[in-house]
Amino acid sequence: MKIPKLFSGFLACFLYFSLAYAYQSEIGITLRKEQKPATIKVLIHSDSSGFLFEARGRFQVIDPANGVKLSSGRKGKRFYLYPHEEGIKWGENFLGIFQLHIVPNDAHSTLLVNGMQYRGIIEVYHVEGKLNVINEISVEDFLKCTLPHNFPFVYPPSVMDAVAIIARTDAYYKALFSQDSFWHVDAKKIGYEGMGLIHQNLTIERAIDDTRHLVMTFEDQPFPATWTEHCGGKTAPYQTIFRESMPTPQGVDSAFATKEREDTHWAFDMNTQDLAKVAKVNRITGIDLFVDHFSNKVYALRIHDGAHIENMDFLTLQKYIGKHKLKSNDFKTTIKGNIASFEGYGIGTGVGLCLYSAAQMADCGNDMPHILAAFFPHTHIEKMRTYPESIISTNRGLFFLPKHKKTAKKKRPVLH
Repeated sequence: MKIPKLFSGFLACFLYFSLAYAYQSEIGITLRKEQKPATIKVLIHSDSSGFLFEARGRFQVIDPANGVKLSSGRKGKRFYLYPHEEGIKWGENFLGIFQLHIVPNDAHSTLLVNGMQYRGIIEVYHVEGKLNVINEISVEDFLKCTLPHNFPFVYPPSVMDAVAIIARTDAYYKALFSQDSFWHVDAKKIGYEGMGLIHQNLTIERAIDDTRHLVMTFEDQPFPATWTEHCGGKTAPYQTIFRESMPTPQGVDSAFATKEREDTHWAFDMNTQDLAKVAKVNRITGIDLFVDHFSNKVYALRIHDGAHIENMDFLTLQKYIGKHKLKSNDFKTTIKGNIASFEGYGIGTGVGLCLYSAAQMADCGNDMPHILAAFFPHTHIEKMRTYPESIISTNRGLFFLPKHKKTAKKKRPVLH
């Protein structure tokens, strides 16, 4: 059913309770929940005492607890937003209200938090005297805001298209996996700065637009996916290296990367006392590596100090040592005296798409579907504009490291 533009603003207000959101670049009005485009929620501020918030253009303020419109404006609004004992204040007092959704009414309206511009909806939650601020944004806009930061490379168009689909697949997975949470990803961890990176890399934006709404599915659902710069010959399954229980495609052999494996050789030495500080042990008497049997990629280490053992995953170790030294998880290590020697091949985590191999395939005339099929076996490419209902399996959770340490579950914020 077509909706006259004259009544679109009125309908947006009237149908908000049934999630009729207005997204700037994605849609104008949606009538039913299942028509809502795929979005992802990003935590942009936590435990905030307040912030300067500006709505430029038409907007409305909604109480998400009951869908009631609390306020609205046609020409914008700019005030400091902060919590107090009786609710939230943003120019006007929202007494007895401890959660707000500020929704732009049309494609020309924008929202700014401390001067940083965002698309989509801003959600504010008052939790124990502090504010959690969340940006719900369409996945397509989210990719344009984050990929330039996380992918500072330029490859042939077919490879860029593959990367866009991988990033979108991963975003869909994160949103669906955490569908009952108040947010899905943390802005600080993914380099999300709102619209700050929009139009900074037109090659990436072209790839996102050309692959719009295309995602990969494995066993009929999106899955966590990524890429590696050079796999050194073989890739490992995502679930093994990142310790996810979600089913993911298996690792593969790459003839292109195998041929150039020796060119990616790296090595370095490290004082065992420095390594002991990283592992938080008194000394180091031995190191055991836990590896994926197919690829020999390391996913964790067990460090001995003579009396105790300490487990550490590869990503944590790489974070402390530095990617410029510990270039990949395809390595071996030996200890002689007070020196720990590392020697390995490849660049990156060795998971997902091998960018070096993909570029070689593109030069040989392979298109995007063939490139993805080579590194994500038994997957399908589907156009998924919205999230299907009940797509995520009930078998969810994280693998533990070999020591099987118990980890506390994250608690959801308690809303007043």
